[in-house]
Formats: sequence, structure tokens, C-alpha cells
Amino acid sequence: MPASRFGPTLAAAVALLLSAPTSSAGEQSPEKQTFRATAEVSSILVPVTVKDAKGRLVPTLEQQRFHLYVDDIEFPIKSFWREGGLPISYAFIVDVSGSMNGRRLSKTREAILEFARQLRADDEVCLITFGADEVKRRLAFGTDPALLPRVLETLRGYGTTALYDMLTAAPQAMEGAHNMRRVLLFFTDGVDTASSVTPADAVKILEGLADPLYVLGIEPPPAEEGPPNSYEDLLTRFAAASGARYLRVDMAAKLPQFARDLRQELTMRYIITFEPSGLGSVKWRKLDVRVDGGYAVSARQGYRGTLP
Repeated sequence: MPASRFGPTLAAAVALLLSAPTSSAGEQSPEKQTFRATAEVSSILVPVTVKDAKGRLVPTLEQQRFHLYVDDIEFPIKSFWREGGLPISYAFIVDVSGSMNGRRLSKTREAILEFARQLRADDEVCLITFGADEVKRRLAFGTDPALLPRVLETLRGYGTTALYDMLTAAPQAMEGAHNMRRVLLFFTDGVDTASSVTPADAVKILEGLADPLYVLGIEPPPAEEGPPNSYEDLLTRFAAASGARYLRVDMAAKLPQFARDLRQELTMRYIITFEPSGLGSVKWRKLDVRVDGGYAVSARQGYRGTLP
């Protein structure tokens, strides 16, 4: 299947991501229409991961254990459910720079196929690659996921790594997705070598990321070899802000296992949604989810809008 090209530069890629093709409304099942209707832009979606003192996922808590705070003010939780039974939209974003060629790219294919093997009927996928100052949408949402293995097999590593430029496009990567439950999975190995934006610029853009961004750092360089504010530090901040996390994969051979563990985690979270009131000023709001019982909680750290 030929890839649709985003364009010669990453700046152009952002605009083309926004205009990516989507399935027509007439082709959606009633169930997908329902989930889409509950996930309009006006609603704030908050996936929540809860772990106990030993780091084990806790998927069976009731709503009354959860507390939602916006700008340190507690608001009642009106919409709450467990994530596992909902369809999901996966956006796989893959670094195909030259240093990824060989075993790193091969194991990345295997990791993505781990997710694909467990897709359900209403799940959907998108595959985006970046390298050598260009971005390509290899597979769009609404395309048959059965094509994913064939498309993955065509990937080859080439060129430089414009890591921060690609991250600034991440908020648009879910364009065309129909499901309320969404996740971005970002596979990369290298320190940025070609971006036109600064790390500070990337941080500002990604602070408003609405969907969880999990970053898998594949065989990153030792910390002592990296510059101040290394890309791993920044990726950790990006992922944490979205309610997800950065995963350091010291050996590419471990990638499929990381994928299996992460796939399990994504079925054991909770979803809280709320609607900003529309009253008052529109600004960055701090978001905090707390759970009774001394559990460790991961959730997005804020949003731009009014109070609930």
C-alpha cells in the first residue's frame, strides 16, 4: 500500500496531519457514533492509572474513592468508568532515522504487532513515521488494520532525527480517530539532531496534549553522554504531562515484552470526563486526581479552558 506523504518539511506535516482523511459519518457504526458524541472537544477526558505500593495495577476501585481537583478546587465526578471494555484508537509514531535501521526498527515492528494481535472489532490504528526532515502517514484511521503488518515491513531507517519537531505535531496525530479511548505510542532511539523548534517550544505545545503519550526510548545513550536537559528528561516530562510515562528500553530485544505489559496496562485504567463551564477566563488549569487509600495515581496534569 503506497504511503501518503505529509510533505518535505515537518512544518508542512502539521498542517497535513490536520487535514488527514477520515471515514465518513455514514460508515460509522451506532456504537462508534455514541462514543464520538461523548468525546467532543468541549469535554475533558482524563485516563487514570492507579498502582499499589508494590507497583501493581489496581483496576477494581469504585468511583467514590476518586477525587477530581482543578486549580486546587474539588469538583464532583459525574462521569466515571473502567477503560477495559471500550474500543481504542492507537496512533503509532515511529522514528525511522538512520540510527533506527536494523534491530531497533525490527523490534519496533514486533512491538507494534503485539498490539495489533489483540485488536478488537472496533479498535482502530494509525501509523506515522518521521525521519530525514519528513513525516509520512503510512496508515490512516479507518483503514483496515490487517494492512498494518505489510506496511510495517516496508519501513527502512534513513536520515536525521527531528525529534522535537515531530513532538510538536503529536497533538494532531489523532485526527480522524473515532473512539473516545485513545493513546499515542512513540518509538524513538536518538538525541535530536535536526529540529527547528527548541525543547522549550515543544514543552509548551505538549503541555496541552489531550491524549496519553507513551514514549519508548530504545537503547538511549548513557545519561553521562547526553547534554543538559537531555531528550530523555524532556520525554519524561512530555509523557507525564499527558498522564502517561516514558519507558526506557535498554535492549531492543525487550521491546515486545514492553508492548505486552503496556497493552495490559491500557486495559486496567479508569476514565473520568467533565465539561468546562464556559464561564470565566480560558487559561491553563492544573488538574489533579487523588484516590483514597494511599495509591500512586497517574493522570494528565492540566488542560486549557475554564473551570468545570
